[in-house]
Amino acid sequence: MRGASLPPITDPRIARPFLEKFQSNFRFRLYTRLVNELQTRTGTHYSPTVSRLRGTPRIIVQDAFTGGSAQADQLSTENHIQFHDALTLSSGNHIIKAGVTSPDISRRGMSDRTNTDGTYSFSSLRDYELGKPFSFAMQSGDGHIAVWQEELGVFFQDDFRVRPNLSTGAGVRWDWQNFISDRNNVAPRLSIAYSLGRGRKTVLRAGACYFYDKTGWRPGADVLRFDGKHLRQMLLQNPSFPNPWADGGQIHSAPANISRFAGDVRNPYSIQYSFGVERQIGRQTTISANYIASKGTKLFRSRDLNAPPPPYSGRPDPGVAVLRQFESSASQRTHGVEVTMRGRFTRFFNGTVQCSLGSAKNDTGGIYSFPADNYDLSKEWGRADFDQRHRLNLAGSFKASSWFNLGILFEAYSGRPYELTVGRDLNQDGYASDRPAGVRRNSLEGLGGKTLDLHWGRDFPLDRSRKEKGPVLTVALDASNVLNTVNYTSMVGNLSSPFFGQAVASAPARRLQLAERFRF
Repeated sequence: MRGASLPPITDPRIARPFLEKFQSNFRFRLYTRLVNELQTRTGTHYSPTVSRLRGTPRIIVQDAFTGGSAQADQLSTENHIQFHDALTLSSGNHIIKAGVTSPDISRRGMSDRTNTDGTYSFSSLRDYELGKPFSFAMQSGDGHIAVWQEELGVFFQDDFRVRPNLSTGAGVRWDWQNFISDRNNVAPRLSIAYSLGRGRKTVLRAGACYFYDKTGWRPGADVLRFDGKHLRQMLLQNPSFPNPWADGGQIHSAPANISRFAGDVRNPYSIQYSFGVERQIGRQTTISANYIASKGTKLFRSRDLNAPPPPYSGRPDPGVAVLRQFESSASQRTHGVEVTMRGRFTRFFNGTVQCSLGSAKNDTGGIYSFPADNYDLSKEWGRADFDQRHRLNLAGSFKASSWFNLGILFEAYSGRPYELTVGRDLNQDGYASDRPAGVRRNSLEGLGGKTLDLHWGRDFPLDRSRKEKGPVLTVALDASNVLNTVNYTSMVGNLSSPFFGQAVASAPARRLQLAERFRF
């Protein structure tokens, strides 16, 4: 799985990135009621990154600024294939589908020369002024790696029209990936739809299904390269500044970080279920209300098994720095209600309006997220990073004439949660993510926002005698964030920062784009 065939970052051949893709679709009828569909996609990705400034460390002051050299030298390559083959059989009131699919079979290469001059991390501007970083991290060694990612799925589904006003769907799917030895990934699913009354203007719907998640390729690559021998990630806590080699802090002899999968790691899965009602209220207008919920089990997270235990006087194994273990030990719960109206509201406006109210809680930020305290996970349960209580979406088109044809997209939403931290590495695990006593994860809420996007376009036939078959000139004008609303992002929850409680970034301002297209 390991290779060293990639050229070094400084090789003049790696001048420009490129991406090549090829896609094919085949659909052929085997018998009168049996159809086979085959889709394939292949691609080659080549992406070099070269830093111009070298020889100086990077400086990170939490929630204030990042300076120094980027040290982002890296070469990434990818050769992949994806395929999806499905058979569809129509037999009486049944539509049966079965097939095999591979979301990704790829060989990914990496030549990693990032952070070779090291990075200092400071808790606050005051600590930076005093020259007191809480950590110095650096990489050295063999950064060349090649890894295979293999994913496979098999599925079967039967959509059955029991009666003219009653339909059911039942199916099952099995998923597999090569990084985890878990094979018991059977995901059943069931749905039902029932229409009421002679006019069948009211439809009741319900469904439930399992979904399995995958690691992606990076954790498997990290386990291979960050084994303490090949590509060494070294970490010094409370180092000397600006020279980490002073006072006996020999960075190259420091213990290295190690990444590994837990022995009992499994593919996470979620059970999703919903029920709702849809009502036709006009010739071309419907309104629906749906309750949607999910329960996630064995979700991914990272945990440092070698973090200093209380009273935080040192790591249990002094020969290892951070021992990152990829685990499937977290969970998630989501609940939401959506009310949607779609169709032709007036003579001129056709579109969709959706209002949603929801809640999402979990105890992980993803496979790369560490808990604030590696020995106490009870305070990790809180609002999910993506949790938004309220959201309003409007999408549609307003057409009064061939000249006045306006596409509209409006979105308004409440704020997402963010962390409250003391901004210091009190437990000496190398990360300044410690929270005040008793505070749970994502306990603060950011600011909401709204945005309005508009699109106008018109076709100009250049040969009216040929109608649709003749050459056409299309002119379009797109306006994003027309009202130029400031939608703040990246809130600061660091109590040690003078910017605490403030936003340090925002979504893009108003943008205008004029496009022309010639079709013949």
